[in-house]
Amino acid sequence: MEGGIRVFELYSGIGGMHFALKKVGISFEVIASVDINPAAQHVYKSNFPSTTYWEKNIEGLKAPDLDKLNIDLLVMSPPCQPFTRIGLQKDILDPRTRSFLHLLKIFEQMTNPPDYILLENVKGFETSKTHEIMCKTLKALQYSWQEFLLSPKQLGIPNSRLRYFFLAKRRPKCWDQTWHSQDKIIECPSSMDKECGENASNIVPLPSTTATIGQYLEESEVISELRLPPNVAKRYLPVMDLVTKDSNGSMCFTKSYGKYVEGTGSILNMAGDNEELDLRYFSPREIANLMGFPKEFHFPDNVTNNQKNKLLGNSLNVEVVSYLLSILLT
Repeated sequence: MEGGIRVFELYSGIGGMHFALKKVGISFEVIASVDINPAAQHVYKSNFPSTTYWEKNIEGLKAPDLDKLNIDLLVMSPPCQPFTRIGLQKDILDPRTRSFLHLLKIFEQMTNPPDYILLENVKGFETSKTHEIMCKTLKALQYSWQEFLLSPKQLGIPNSRLRYFFLAKRRPKCWDQTWHSQDKIIECPSSMDKECGENASNIVPLPSTTATIGQYLEESEVISELRLPPNVAKRYLPVMDLVTKDSNGSMCFTKSYGKYVEGTGSILNMAGDNEELDLRYFSPREIANLMGFPKEFHFPDNVTNNQKNKLLGNSLNVEVVSYLLSILLT
């Protein structure tokens, strides 16, 4: 792979996978990025203006299109709505799975499939019919894989965001024989060091403690714009997940954060552990911090806070993905 790993980024969103690759510290080139969400496209292009961006539907791609790219690594986060716990869980009957199922058919027709694959989705994907089709297809193409259910909290980040990850290598690439068997999902990354054998030293070490919320806050934020209206705070207090700057955890932030307070993410009590309450939302920049996005990540000026929260809620944790990429590629 002279010149670095050639990466094709599908369902690229706001660039979480791209930032994760940068954090791993390997030589790489994102040869093309694809997403059909206009708001996500706007943010991605602002952060990675030199990356080739395909504004096309994945269902329109053909095997020769991908063979020409000479892809080393494919990274993707297919739509999760068909598999979410609170959704209808229509799986392959959901129209939003069509593009991914089309992609699997393309794999079967390619003469030069990717050497590596990393896929992210919600917990529930691993028990779906779509997952079954994926595994059957990739097994026939000589891939072997490892599956993970991981949350940022396991990496010392004070935020819960349990997600499913699929890491695959195509022969002659192979996994170290000391790893888990292919049919077992790894849920505890702290056991990796002793199970990765001699390769363990190449993997980013896990922290022994969890950071506090205060380490991810922005002092420059305009607090008045983030405070909860008194009537909202009083009405919904019983269903809020309240945290302070000294807390070691927070709820998963969803795309509805800021619009609703129940089950969409934690609320920060600026008063700390005192009996009084001084409640505010986390800012989009603070949520991005908890999701591992680096300081250079930014939203264009014309993106509203509601749009920012929606895009972040549909994104992934950069730290978790970079950790898994280090496992996949080293």
